[in-house]
Amino acid sequence: MIINIYKDPMQTGYLFDTPILYSPLPIPREDVPQGWHCCDLCGTSKVPDVPYKLVDQAEKNYAGSILSNQPLKNDKAQSRLLKDAFWLSGEFATLDEFCAEENVPLPQTPIRHLMRPASPEEAGLFYALSPEQNEEQGAIGHVRIDFGSSGEEFWHTWWPRGPEELNTPEFRAELGKVVNDLRKGVLKDLSSMKRYCWGSDGAIEGGTCCQNYGFTLESERYIYRLRCNPIQGDYQAYLSCFDREAQKLTHDFTMEMGGMGCG
Repeated sequence: MIINIYKDPMQTGYLFDTPILYSPLPIPREDVPQGWHCCDLCGTSKVPDVPYKLVDQAEKNYAGSILSNQPLKNDKAQSRLLKDAFWLSGEFATLDEFCAEENVPLPQTPIRHLMRPASPEEAGLFYALSPEQNEEQGAIGHVRIDFGSSGEEFWHTWWPRGPEELNTPEFRAELGKVVNDLRKGVLKDLSSMKRYCWGSDGAIEGGTCCQNYGFTLESERYIYRLRCNPIQGDYQAYLSCFDREAQKLTHDFTMEMGGMGCG
C-alpha cells in the first residue's frame, strides 16, 4: 500500500528542527510537489522498524517516509543519521492543513488525484450511449486504451462521438495533460490499474466479462469518465470526454422547448 499525500492525513513532527509530515506508508515520488522534498527513514538490521537514518529511498529496513518543504539532507550524501533529531507529535494533518499551519503555499493537486469514484446512478454514462444521449451529454469522443500482451505497453485510439467543432485545440491540449497525468497512476500499466481499482469504491454495474470500475474527473470546461476493465486480453480502459458547455446548452434548449407548450 501507498499513501495519497493530497487526501490522507499524515503525522506531524520535527526532523532536524524542521516541521515535517511523516507517513508509515511509502510516498510515491511522482506525487511529491515541485519544490518539496521526500526521503525515507531506515532502521538497522537488528531493529529495522525503528528510524536510525535518513536516505533518499530505502531499499531495506524501511521505517517510514518524510515529506517537507525544506531540504533535510545534502543531495550528495547517501544518508544522514537521525541521532535525537526526529520527533513526532502524535497529531495528524492533511497537506493543506500543514501548509496553513506553517504558512507555506499549498501545492497544486495533480489531475489524477482529483478523480472520484463513480456513483451507482452514473454507471450508464461510462458505457456506449445512443446518439441522442451523446448530444445530451455533450459527448466529444473517447480514448480506447490497451496495455498490450505484456500489460506494460500503452496503445490508444481516438473515437469521435460528437460534433467535430467540439474537438478544439483547447480540448486536445487538456486531454493530453489528463492522459499524461493518469499514466503516472491508474493508467501506468495493467498492474497499477488493478491495484487502483481494487483499492477503490468505483465498482459499477454493466460489465459483461468482469467487474468494471468507473471514475469521474471534472475540469472547468470538460468532464472525463474513465471506465477500467482490469483484465488481460481485452481493452482495459475507455476515457469518455464531454463538453460541459455543450451539455448545458443542450439542457437549456430542452428546457426551453419543453416550456413552450403546444399553444
